[in-house]
Amino acid sequence: MKLMDNPPFQILATAAVLGLFFLTSCQGDGKRDIRDFYFPLRELEDGLVYEYRSVEIDSLTPAYWYYRSFLQEDGIYMTGTYYEYELEPMQLVREELVSNGMLVQDVKLYEPGDSAGLQEVIPVEVLQGSAFPFEVSDSGGVFLYKIRWEPPQDSGAVITLIKNRRYLKDTMVNVLGEEREAVVFDVQELLEYDQNGVFEQRYGGQEVYARGIGLVYYKKSVGDQMRWDYALHRRYPMTELEKQFEQQLKSQ
Repeated sequence: MKLMDNPPFQILATAAVLGLFFLTSCQGDGKRDIRDFYFPLRELEDGLVYEYRSVEIDSLTPAYWYYRSFLQEDGIYMTGTYYEYELEPMQLVREELVSNGMLVQDVKLYEPGDSAGLQEVIPVEVLQGSAFPFEVSDSGGVFLYKIRWEPPQDSGAVITLIKNRRYLKDTMVNVLGEEREAVVFDVQELLEYDQNGVFEQRYGGQEVYARGIGLVYYKKSVGDQMRWDYALHRRYPMTELEKQFEQQLKSQ
């Protein structure tokens, strides 16, 4: 199966697939296997919070992503939930392990809670779901992610987000107090807002994935005027994040 397609991927046995996932490290067709640089699915069965902090702008609040893997009879999956606003989820992404990468199967966006604390779920259509390729080559190749949704506050509007990822190079990074091998991706984004005409915003950026950890750094820029970048600061169980937010509420 290829990331640009999307036929069903049948898993014969969870143990066998995990063994293949962690032991395969090279290809005979000129492509390089980089699956060890993605999030560690075995380690994430109980879930971990990845706390990212701004590298250059101290006033920006941290970004919290809670990643958890699910080893099921019909497949192996991982969910990523982004939190802010007093531990309210703002985005949920569900990925599936396939033969040559991770595919996004479902995306949900959440509106901030109202006075009663209720959030509205915004359904998202996944048009192309490449999340992370396991096979790359120096000759290039673009991996496409494309989603579309209708913002509830703007009647008749449609928003489309397109991300093109391209493997750039290998590198070494210092993350969580140690040096690790890493791979760098160039990321080009296009955000289209369609309502009585189309408004487009383009972003350039990079993502860095460290072996055995996953995403450890990302940056995004709009021309030369706006730029923000985040690096992995800590990893810990969800119970610790809940305690942090409880303490913040008490101190208010």
